[in-house]
Amino acid sequence: MTGHAVPTTHGSMPAACGARRLPTPKLVLFDVDYTVLQPGDMFGAEGYRAIGKRYGLALDVSRWPEAESAAYATVKRRRAELGVVHDDGAYMAIANAVIGALGGGPSDAVAAGAEAIVAEWVQVENFALYDDVLPCLERLRGAGVRLGLVSNTSRDLDDIVAAFALADYVEVAVASVEIGLAKPSPAIFGAALQRADVAAEDAVMVGDSPEDDVRGAVACGMGAVLIDRAGRYDLPLLTIRSLADLPATLGLSPPAAPRS
Repeated sequence: MTGHAVPTTHGSMPAACGARRLPTPKLVLFDVDYTVLQPGDMFGAEGYRAIGKRYGLALDVSRWPEAESAAYATVKRRRAELGVVHDDGAYMAIANAVIGALGGGPSDAVAAGAEAIVAEWVQVENFALYDDVLPCLERLRGAGVRLGLVSNTSRDLDDIVAAFALADYVEVAVASVEIGLAKPSPAIFGAALQRADVAAEDAVMVGDSPEDDVRGAVACGMGAVLIDRAGRYDLPLLTIRSLADLPATLGLSPPAAPRS
């Protein structure tokens, strides 16, 4: 709910990450936020400033790096306390932490601002597909690969599928709110695999979280690909910067050029 509520370990991506390949799977599962869906500008520094202003808060956008760190620390603390149980309170806790790091203010105003941010976060119209999503899905589907969504979210993934016209691509969609457990729990990955009737070794997870998406899937016996759009990580994980790179990473050759 901040520009990115994840660790921000900077550094160049190891060359080996871009060169590695996985066997072409039967099923590819995608994370949703920051993988398939791009949150709107209102969830960045200026968005928080504008929403805070409604409630008399003078938020300092120059402190945005501290706000991102506060968001990550909040997620980490809640995960340590709650484990992998689905966390309905995470959105509000993150928004409160970000507002506090940006300067905060009277507790009632901070609470109102956080509630306003959360209300916007659950509105699908505040998101857009990344430009690389549909070409990637089309390429994978054309190669006979089945597709699904797995997300730590309280939102209805069927609403997202409908809003972004993904029904022709997405066969299975599993949200943590319906399972009661969140990634990296094997239960949420297992639910998606069971619904698709696909073995773990025949599936690949693609997402922006090294822990939840990549290591969680690998622990279940799946393949996994980290999408690192901003170049935040320097980790020994199979990593891409764009979904345009995913088909080749999954062993698919470029489509044949049309004959003239």
